[in-house]
Amino acid sequence: MERSAQQTGDRSPQQLVARRYDVERSCLRCHERKVRCDRAMPCSTCLRINVPCQYPGPGRTKRRSKNPSTRRTRLGMPERAIIAISNRDSPDITSRSSSLSSQPRGTDINTSVSAGDHTALTEGFLVKDGTSTRYVNEVLFSRVLEKESELQSAIDTPASTNNSEASPIIGFDGLISNPQLAADAISLFPSRGQATHLWQVFLNNVDVLLKVLHIPTTQPAVFAAINNPKAASKDLNALLFSIYFAAVTSLRQADSHMIFGEDRQSVLKRFQRGLEVSLHSAAFLDSPTIVSLQAISIYLLCYRNHNCGRSGWTLNGILLRTAQWMGLHRDGERFNLPPLECEIRRRLWYQIIGCDARVAEDHALSTNGFGGFSNTKLPLNIDDRDISPNMEAVPTSKPQWTEMTMFLVAAEMNQALQQVSRLSVAVLNGDDKMTSLEQLLRTITARIKDRYLQHCDPNIPIQKSALLLGQVLMGKLSIFVRQQYLRGLSAEESASRATEQTLLLACDTIEIGNELKTDELLSNFHWLFSTFTQYHLLTYALWHLCVRPEVHCADRAWQVVDKSFNLVEDPSWPSPV
Repeated sequence: MERSAQQTGDRSPQQLVARRYDVERSCLRCHERKVRCDRAMPCSTCLRINVPCQYPGPGRTKRRSKNPSTRRTRLGMPERAIIAISNRDSPDITSRSSSLSSQPRGTDINTSVSAGDHTALTEGFLVKDGTSTRYVNEVLFSRVLEKESELQSAIDTPASTNNSEASPIIGFDGLISNPQLAADAISLFPSRGQATHLWQVFLNNVDVLLKVLHIPTTQPAVFAAINNPKAASKDLNALLFSIYFAAVTSLRQADSHMIFGEDRQSVLKRFQRGLEVSLHSAAFLDSPTIVSLQAISIYLLCYRNHNCGRSGWTLNGILLRTAQWMGLHRDGERFNLPPLECEIRRRLWYQIIGCDARVAEDHALSTNGFGGFSNTKLPLNIDDRDISPNMEAVPTSKPQWTEMTMFLVAAEMNQALQQVSRLSVAVLNGDDKMTSLEQLLRTITARIKDRYLQHCDPNIPIQKSALLLGQVLMGKLSIFVRQQYLRGLSAEESASRATEQTLLLACDTIEIGNELKTDELLSNFHWLFSTFTQYHLLTYALWHLCVRPEVHCADRAWQVVDKSFNLVEDPSWPSPV
């Protein structure tokens, strides 16, 4: 008692009422006895009964940042982004020093937002996502992501080290195989001798038409996978199966039987199965890579040779969405990607949208093009050996025939057809619209002839193919433009404007298209050209023969149309049976 009194006497009155913790709680003794506690230290009750006074410990406190300025900076970043976005249309934002010419297509030059801000918001952001890439263009998130390296690092970090090789738990069964049969993929591979032969067939018959692969860098990986498919990545195995599928598609029945000792249809089904299993194992729908995109792009191009139904349209839609997810519709230069990676992404993007346009035409649909949201540049007119992974400087396009010329003829003409299609539905009066269409037609025709067709040697099969294909597509474009004169006219007025000159142009173009399918010099490429049915030209020719059957070239027109339909309906080729 004396000790407690002495402790009390040694303290000032302020110390007697000081609380141990900044909490509104009674001491343990008072709480146990359920009496009022004055919350001093010690409290009066404990002093009176001469017992130790103890208070409950504090709750877990939140960790405070040791650097308040850093915390304020991080909190301020989203705030500044929101302010910048909300003020995009504010007239009193001062523009940073940058030229208007550097703004991407679709930029309104009257906008008050600085070019740097506008580009960031328009272009989005490309981040690594394990072995894949992810394109982000949601305005707030991409703005914050661009500045916050920690967020980039978090997205870049895979969930586990084996994520890219892990089999998905739930797959899209029926579309891309069944996960239960993934272990059987190895049994679907051809022998190493057969695989090597198919690779050479692919190079001769497919790659020259479809330049989505960079052969100098792809070939070593292909041979390594052929030698040991178990050690290859799942997406590379998918690429192998697509190469095998494409090679067999380009072969005739007899050639396929000579290599495999079985019918062509069985071989195709086996490789198709292998592709589906490999894509599923690679988690293509959730974690696509450039290699898996290359695999399915090659497959879908060949798929039209066997099936031109709606499934091709649906599958190509998946491919397009996946390409957008990886940001292929944005040019790689804007993300500071290496020259070779930029080039591969460009080739792949233009192959995908070109295939989409052809599949759409099979079903009388319009894709309306992708000029409104894509700024991906055309690939360079170069050979594969002109660019390599360790290059820093971008090579220049060559004013001559290259390995890319055939691809570029198709890509540029597809782009031109989309431009003309968009212009034809633009809100312009009739005279202005036709003047613009005719000017665009002249510009495109001159550019294709000057850049590519004048360098083609008709004695070389692939160069003759490019020359004929360019002529077919230019004829198709010209007929399309001339048809715009008939829009909005009555049946009688349309018939009166159906000129024999236009019918002759349609016949000439259809004949060139038939030559692509029948010329013996081009036999290695018949598998692809057999899928190029000239719907627009045939429709125009038949319409013209209906409304003006008395024209002088009617007999020739009927012969051309009959031959075209006979080729389409010929059961011997390119049937996969």
